[in-house]
Amino acid sequence: MIQKYTTGPLNNLTEKDKTVSGSIVVNSLNQSQHRNARVRIKVYALNGKKKLIHNVKFMVKPHASTYNSLFVGNAKQYEVLFITNQSKVQFASFGISPKDRYVAAHRVINSELTRIV
Repeated sequence: MIQKYTTGPLNNLTEKDKTVSGSIVVNSLNQSQHRNARVRIKVYALNGKKKLIHNVKFMVKPHASTYNSLFVGNAKQYEVLFITNQSKVQFASFGISPKDRYVAAHRVINSELTRIV
């Protein structure tokens, strides 16, 4: 059964139109003891019309994790969509500023993701 989760829209500009996150790090953790998980991560720029800017597919082995770093610096807003074929996969997304610092406002952990039915 396919599972889908979203961060929802994340604003990526300050009041002075400066980029908040230049990139994001997305984590995937497969909690299954025996089954590989197929994972797809889609990142959309939401600069008016929704536009796909990243579409990454990979496998996560049982009891293993992965991470990907993806550029979002040109997106005024963005959304991260996580798709998997396993129910025991957890995800997180973290914003990284252009000065290489974590962005607290762009930290979205598994319990904060919205499941898309």
